[in-house]
Amino acid sequence: MKNKKIKNKKFTAIIVGSNGQDGIILNNKLTKLNYRIYKINKNNGNIKRLKFVTNLVKKIKPDEIYYLAAYHHSSEEKTKSTFNEKFFNETMQINVNAVIFFLEAITKFSPKTRFFYASSSLIFSPSKLKHNENTEINPSSYYGISKVAGMLACRYFRKFKNVFASVGILYNHESSLRKKNFLSKKVVKAAYEIYRKKKRYLEIGNLNSKIDWGYADDYVDAMVKIIKLNKANDFIVASGKSYSVREFVKKTFDSFGLNYNKHIKINPKILKQDNYGTRIGDASRLRKLTGWKPMVNFNSMIQKLISDEKKLYEK
Repeated sequence: MKNKKIKNKKFTAIIVGSNGQDGIILNNKLTKLNYRIYKINKNNGNIKRLKFVTNLVKKIKPDEIYYLAAYHHSSEEKTKSTFNEKFFNETMQINVNAVIFFLEAITKFSPKTRFFYASSSLIFSPSKLKHNENTEINPSSYYGISKVAGMLACRYFRKFKNVFASVGILYNHESSLRKKNFLSKKVVKAAYEIYRKKKRYLEIGNLNSKIDWGYADDYVDAMVKIIKLNKANDFIVASGKSYSVREFVKKTFDSFGLNYNKHIKINPKILKQDNYGTRIGDASRLRKLTGWKPMVNFNSMIQKLISDEKKLYEK
């Protein structure tokens, strides 16, 4: 009887950052699993305020919190030579301070709540070797530093406050929901517009950069598997394979019957934005404990992105 009650229980989750790519995909997934979902985004809640976070957790006492909110400014940071206090403060408030607010609220008012924090591969240095959970942390941007701090906060609350706080160290994962400034979105959108003769060229910084690319739906599946484990930990979420930007561009343009060489312009001004170096993840821990593996490979991912981009234009 007890197992039956657990099986039929309606879980409650808070998705912080519900308007982002991963938040939208996660909401759809949890809805299908019959969750009661509370979506938090910049339009309906200020997670930079301790009182807001505390009241939210105290009132709902959710089974799970997925912290997917993040303030990105790494590209701006790499192209600006002067320190930008506004960008820095916002990064720390969203990627670190608010995380601690949620963990403190869990500790005081909802100790059974499970917490997932979305970290980034940018906590590591570029390397020819695959990163794992024991790889030395060595960020090269304020964004990377903030993600390290958020992850260390989870470790602290896990060890000293007995909070179930797991971390997913996420490598590049794409979908049609990406914002227009993301490389995958820029390439697919440009290729389709060139095919439709609405555009002639795509400007890009570096075709030789190699990236560990995955499909966002697979990575969201990993988040749910991680939060369901018996024990919290840090987990690499990655495909374990890398492909160059050139391969991504060529395969995308090939799908439209286009020769990418005729439509690509190298722009040195955006070189830094596309030149983060090679980072490849080893998800062995995640695979061993959950059985997770990417269901969509590199080629299939590109075809899905193209198909979804076409649907957006047809609306």
